[in-house]
Amino acid sequence: MPDKTKGKERLDKKVADAMEAEADQDRHRMEEAILATLAKGGPDDPFNETLFRAFNDGSLTFSRSDLSAIANALHEVVCLQGVPADAVLLRDKLGSSVKGAVLTDILDGSKAVDAAVALLYIEKLNSLDKYRAADAAGREYLKAIEKAKQEGGEVEGAFADLSRIVFDLAKEKKLLRDYPVERDAAEGFLDTLNARRADGRDWLGLDSGFKHLNETLNGLTEGVFILAGAPSCGKTTLAKQIADTVAEKEKVPVLFYSFEQSAEELRIKSLARLSSVDSRVIWKGRTGTDTWAKVARAAEEYLQGPGPCLTIIEAGRKDTVEAIRAAALMARRKAGDKPVLLILDYLQIIPAGKEAPDTLRERIDWNLTELRRLSRDLKSPVLVVSSQNREAYKENKPPTLAALKESGGIEYSADGVICLWRDKGESERLTKGFDRLTVRVEAHVLKNRNGELAKVKLDFTPAWALFTEGDKERLDYTAALGE
Repeated sequence: MPDKTKGKERLDKKVADAMEAEADQDRHRMEEAILATLAKGGPDDPFNETLFRAFNDGSLTFSRSDLSAIANALHEVVCLQGVPADAVLLRDKLGSSVKGAVLTDILDGSKAVDAAVALLYIEKLNSLDKYRAADAAGREYLKAIEKAKQEGGEVEGAFADLSRIVFDLAKEKKLLRDYPVERDAAEGFLDTLNARRADGRDWLGLDSGFKHLNETLNGLTEGVFILAGAPSCGKTTLAKQIADTVAEKEKVPVLFYSFEQSAEELRIKSLARLSSVDSRVIWKGRTGTDTWAKVARAAEEYLQGPGPCLTIIEAGRKDTVEAIRAAALMARRKAGDKPVLLILDYLQIIPAGKEAPDTLRERIDWNLTELRRLSRDLKSPVLVVSSQNREAYKENKPPTLAALKESGGIEYSADGVICLWRDKGESERLTKGFDRLTVRVEAHVLKNRNGELAKVKLDFTPAWALFTEGDKERLDYTAALGE
C-alpha cells in the first residue's frame, strides 16, 4: 500500500512538472520577446524605461539566470550608457554565463514584438508571479494545518503560526505592501515645506506665463487639468504658448502630444507669436526680406528658449496613455527626476488600451483615470485639451461644468477645469479672418482642487497666435455649476 501511495505521488509530481515546464516554455518566450523588443528599440525608445522600472521594483522577474543576466547587461548598455545593443559589447559583459545562441536570438530582432505587446507581456508575467506566490502561500498554509493535526497542538497556536507563515510569504513575494507609519513616512516633510517657503514664488506649481492663472490654480501642480472650449477659441494656441513658457522658464521637460495638428503648424504658432508676423504669411512663404528677418530672429529665440526642453509628438493610434507614460518616465529620468509637463491635444481622440471599454464616453473616463495615475506617478501636471458639447456654445452663454457632460466624467475626474469662452459676435468676427484682430476671451476656472474659482480675461490675437492677460474676477460656485 505504501508503495502504491509513493507511486501515485511520483506520478502526480511528473504531471505537475510537465505542466510547469509547459508554462515555463510560454514564459520564456514572453521574456525573450521583451528583451528582444528592448534591444531592437535602442536607447531612445521609451519602452526601455517602462521595462526597467518594472524590473527594478520587482514587478518583473526573469525565470532563467541567463535572461536575467542579459536584462542587466542591456540595462547598463542601452539605458545607462545610451548606446545601441551591440553584440560584441554585450558578450564582453556577459562572458561565458550566457550561451552565444541565446544572446544572438535576442539581438537579431526575430523575437521582437510591438512595444504595446511587450507591455502586455510584462503585465501578464507580473500576474503569473503573483498567482504562483499566492498558490505557494496556500500550500504552506495547508502543510501547517496538517502538521498541527499530526502533532496535536493547540488550535490557537496553530492559527498564530499559520498567520505568521502566510504574512511572511505574502510580504516576501510582494503580495502585500509594507506601508510606513507617519513617523517614518513624513520624515523630512518640514524641510520640504521650508524649501517651498524659501522659493519666493506666490504659487507652488510650474509657471504658466499667466499671473492670474498661476494665482488661481497655484501654478501647474501635480494633477489633470482640462482646457476646454468651443471651436476656434484658441485652445491649442493657448496650450502651445503655455508649453513654450514652461519649457523656457522652468527648464523642465515638456511633451506636447498633438493628435490633430502637425509639428509644423505648432511651430509656426510660436514663430508668429515671437515675431508678430501673421502665421498665414509664414505658412504660405509670403515673407519679404524685412519680414523674414523677424521670423529668423524668432526662430533663433524659439530654438534657444523652449527648444532644449520642448518635444512635439505628432501622435497617432499607438500613443495610448501607457505609451505616453513610458515616454514621460524616460524624459523625467533624463532630466534628473524634475517634473514633466504633459500636454495632450485632445482628449476625445486619445486612443485607449485593449482593456478599455467600447463606448466613447467610457473610454474617455478610462483614459482620464489612467492620466490621473500617470500624473501621480510622475508628480507632474497633465494639461488635456478637450472639446465642449455643441449645445453649450450655441447658446452663447458663459460656460458651466454642464458643458462637459457629453465628454464623459471630466467634471468629476479632473483636478482643474478651464473653459475658454467669448460671446457669439466676437466668434463670428474671428472666423472672417481679419488680420491682427484681437478679441476678448475669458478663461473660466470652473473646477479647482487647489483653490478658488475665477474668470481670467485674456486678449487673443489669432494671426499672431498670442494670448495676453487682463484682469481677474472671482467666480461663484453656483455659476460654475450652472445653478
